[in-house]
Amino acid sequence: TKMSYNTSHVRIPEPIVVNLKNCSFRIEAKLEITSERPTGVVCCQGGNMAGWSLYFDETSRPTYLYNAFGHEMSFARSTPLASGSHVLTVEFAYDGGLGAGGVAYLSVDGDAVDSCRIERTIPVVFSMSGETFDVGLDTGSPVGPYPHVFAFTDRIVEVTLERLTELGEDDRRRLAAMEFRASVSSQ
Repeated sequence: TKMSYNTSHVRIPEPIVVNLKNCSFRIEAKLEITSERPTGVVCCQGGNMAGWSLYFDETSRPTYLYNAFGHEMSFARSTPLASGSHVLTVEFAYDGGLGAGGVAYLSVDGDAVDSCRIERTIPVVFSMSGETFDVGLDTGSPVGPYPHVFAFTDRIVEVTLERLTELGEDDRRRLAAMEFRASVSSQ
């Protein structure tokens, strides 16, 4: 499954965005850097209790953050980027199973720059309280250690989310049961 998004895609509900849970995945952001110190969220999903964010921190470093349960934060960072067109890519190599870990690799223009081990991931839902997927800002509670909203200061051409693997049959059945319990508890 693969879908591209742009800055018109804000407050997109979790069930209709490409599902990046329980799988290997790729996030690719095509950007135009025009300012000397770009900051802000390129794209994110979830909130302060669980989610992920691709953003430029206060020192203009491109950063991928995976937030598991509000207290297990995993970061991969680059050095600041020069002006011009750039492609940021996050590739997550999943260990397999439900809510398992893996390694996230951050690349800039095709060159790997950093990686981080994520010990466990969110298996069912990032947020029971309506957190969403956003391009260009973070409309809900901040996924990471940045201010509310934290709009991206430069140009986002396109963000593509791609699911690279699927669960086996046994894990799909277990996940369906977990999703049912989550839906009942949120009523």
